[in-house]
Amino acid sequence: MIRRKNINKPLKITYDLFQRVENGDFEYIYRGNFTQTLTRKILSLAETNLQKLVDKSSLQNRIYFIMVEGLQNVTRHQDDLSGSSGDTGDTGDFSGIFAIQKKGNRYLITTGNLIVNSKVDSLKQRLERVNSLDREELKNLHREILSTGELSDKGGAGLGLIEMARRSGNKLSFDFEYVDLYWSYFYLQTEIPSRGELGIEEHDITDNESIKSIKSLNHLLSKKDILLNFNGNFNQNNILSLLSIIKGQMSMSSPAKKVYYIMVEMLQNISKHGENIEDYPDGNSGIFYLSQTEDDFILTSGNYVESSKVDVFKERLEFINELNEDELNDYFNKILLDQSAVDPQKTGLGFIDIRLKSHRKIAFDFTKVNDDYSFFTLQTSIKLK
Repeated sequence: MIRRKNINKPLKITYDLFQRVENGDFEYIYRGNFTQTLTRKILSLAETNLQKLVDKSSLQNRIYFIMVEGLQNVTRHQDDLSGSSGDTGDTGDFSGIFAIQKKGNRYLITTGNLIVNSKVDSLKQRLERVNSLDREELKNLHREILSTGELSDKGGAGLGLIEMARRSGNKLSFDFEYVDLYWSYFYLQTEIPSRGELGIEEHDITDNESIKSIKSLNHLLSKKDILLNFNGNFNQNNILSLLSIIKGQMSMSSPAKKVYYIMVEMLQNISKHGENIEDYPDGNSGIFYLSQTEDDFILTSGNYVESSKVDVFKERLEFINELNEDELNDYFNKILLDQSAVDPQKTGLGFIDIRLKSHRKIAFDFTKVNDDYSFFTLQTSIKLK
């Protein structure tokens, strides 16, 4: 279901969302529709980041394996939903979610997806069984399933869940959130220590604070009609991977092509003009998300800028917003032909291109973070038809 909303959403929401994600120590978060092709692209993007963030190859391999299992789980459940028949309720506000967090010396991999209510009890039994076993018992159960080709005992246990517990050395955290008579939303979280010996650790699997934060974030993304969201390090490799993900997510209709090309400008703006106050070695921290109303796609980006440059950005954007389409085209061509003939403080080729492709004025906001930096939010929209 797509709710009809005023396109001029409060831009402060972007910084609030960015802070919530940033304060949760998210290294990477993606929300949207999951397919096998998109899953491969998401894994490629996450793997590239892992190689830079994680020193030990053995730890990289464990994290990557658990990401693969988690994403396959989301994709399988989505396939179940698409293949279901009959009156199955409304699932439009419940996209899948995938996130990596780093909390101190541990990594958390979290996935979320809809599941048919009739499957909740059996899945819960499998998860509880996995969590009831120690490392040696998990190893034996794994061998038993491989040798017999069947799930053993009442409730059974899937090989994927067993391996996630074994490779992480921790119990699996999970939660089922009731949606309606047909659906529940299933959250699965795996904790991987970055150092120390592996061993199934005791922790509360029914009242996990990290899952609570993911649930709260997912509800916010759904409430704001956000189809997909990326928060993290914006460098050229990540931008190319992200564009590839989103290109695969959307049919290349005329509006979708405009969305894609405007995204290029907005993501490049974060990469080239944002401030790297998070000390990423090769990029800038930022946020990008795509929303959809009944009539429009809404594209929003956010990143840090030096507070001393805020007035320059405002002047540039206000100048560009005042021009009509013919004036924009003339000014765009003038910049390309003779850079010396224009005020360098008011060029903003990327901003001009966004206006020309969207045929709408650019919405923007600056939130002061401290004396040195402000958070710059940029938003535009494309009509669906």
